[in-house]
Amino acid sequence: MKTHRNIYVWMVTVYACLCIFVFLAKTATASETQVLTVEEIEKGAINKLVSILPWERESLEINVYYEGEDIILPPGKRDLIYKARANNNRAGRIPVTLQININNNFQKRIRITSRVLVSQEVVKIIRSVRKGEIISDENIQLETIQTERPWKNALRSIDQALGFEAGRNMPIGKILTQKFLKRPALVNRGDKILILAEKGGMKITAPGILKEDGFKDGMVKVLNIESKKLIYGRLVDANTVKVSF
Repeated sequence: MKTHRNIYVWMVTVYACLCIFVFLAKTATASETQVLTVEEIEKGAINKLVSILPWERESLEINVYYEGEDIILPPGKRDLIYKARANNNRAGRIPVTLQININNNFQKRIRITSRVLVSQEVVKIIRSVRKGEIISDENIQLETIQTERPWKNALRSIDQALGFEAGRNMPIGKILTQKFLKRPALVNRGDKILILAEKGGMKITAPGILKEDGFKDGMVKVLNIESKKLIYGRLVDANTVKVSF
């Protein structure tokens, strides 16, 4: 019985030693590695996109997707080098790559997908507008949209459109840019106008007829009814063209 007891004690002692050895081995292995989590990978990709995109951070919704798992890396100084190839719209789906270096030595390169949406205020047509119609509060409104294709030249204020003339027919939902609008003429071709010439204290006037539409402070062609000559002058107001002599 004593022999059996000694064998049992010996076996228990050996088993305990093995357990301690395995534990120490695992501890040593764990201390010789580091973990790069999925959360860290995705957060770094978001920060990279924010740094290169031209939009305000508050206007961005960025979603990134890394399909892999946490990455086990050897110990040492870790460098995460993100690269993103922005498209012409600077939004939508933007590919991102991450190169991982440890102590300046390459370890791994992974791909990350992303989708970027931009919120922006735009002026939209809410009632169909015909070419030549003057834009009013009744046919436009300010609206916030979220898009993968941001409008670089979209009007961002109602005041930028009010009083302008539609340069083309525009359906409901059209987003306005300046190229769709034109400044309404102050006077029109065929209108009668007063031609005014001033020099020192002398003032000469003559009746005229406009030969083209005119805009305030713009140059316009006018026919002098008395001399039958075509001249150019600056449109002072809806009734007067000022010429120099």
